[in-house]
Amino acid sequence: MIATPRRSARTTSALVLSTALLGSLVACSTPGAAGACTPVVPTGESAGYVEATGSFGSQPEVEFPTPLQTDGAQQAVIDAGEGDPIARGQIVDFQVSLFNGENGELITASAYDDEEAPLRRTAGAELDLLAEAVQCAQVGSRIAVTGTIADVFGADTLDPSLGLGNDDAVVMVLDVQAAYLGRATGIPQLGASGIPAVVTTPDGIPGVTIPNEEPPTELRSHTLVLGQGPAIEEGDRAVVHYTGLLWSTRTVFDSSWDRGAPATLTITSFDNDPNGVVPGLAEGLVGRTVGSQVIVVIPPELGYPTGQAPATIPDGSTMVFVVDILGIED
Repeated sequence: MIATPRRSARTTSALVLSTALLGSLVACSTPGAAGACTPVVPTGESAGYVEATGSFGSQPEVEFPTPLQTDGAQQAVIDAGEGDPIARGQIVDFQVSLFNGENGELITASAYDDEEAPLRRTAGAELDLLAEAVQCAQVGSRIAVTGTIADVFGADTLDPSLGLGNDDAVVMVLDVQAAYLGRATGIPQLGASGIPAVVTTPDGIPGVTIPNEEPPTELRSHTLVLGQGPAIEEGDRAVVHYTGLLWSTRTVFDSSWDRGAPATLTITSFDNDPNGVVPGLAEGLVGRTVGSQVIVVIPPELGYPTGQAPATIPDGSTMVFVVDILGIED
């Protein structure tokens, strides 16, 4: 029910909820995705009342009638993008502003800064309203999403001193900036002698079997799945899922799959750019194509210099990386 005229959204500087917003968000019970582009969050009347102005990718000026009430999570397109609809499982980057539906005040917002990482979600991920809302959105679109505090943050998760209850309405405005593959999608390739074997689960997570033999002394880079997208060039910022293992102990020392979110890596040696990666990984990925899964075996001399490796990687280690190349940031 709409009780008062429209008003401009205002900032609540006392409320800082960015940490909660960046973490796992909990959604209410909404229908599961039945196909590649079946929206999880339905179009609804309350979301349709939200208006937003300002350039795409910058923090918008938002207006909606207050107090705004919503019957479950709803969404509406404010400005349509021109990209393909985002399918379940794709990786999506976006910016978001979140408002109090009672009084229109800004609760929190993402950075809206090209120098800082956007929010990133896997489209359609359950129990995450933002992830559910971006399923079927188009890249370049601005969408409004309405729900409650419990829909967004989960029931009874916020500090009571914030004065926000489970059933209080919230309004979110999302700018959908980019979408990437959710996993390697190319053509499977034959294995190679002396290269660890990789078996992938239905969810796309690789399991690696390292042979019981001495590691190769030279860099090995082998394509396991050949993608059909553009090739990585030196210095590109690639969106990837990866697992890193030690050849000697056959143990995982790092995995984006374990963290539940892909990483963005600058594909150049850290000798050239402090934001780069170990030289062997950069060399092994340059020229590989988006949609590919690549395994890279890195001898010690192309890894970390002595004394500079993370604590989980002993000096002199041969490292093995399995990498899904999901996209290249613009």
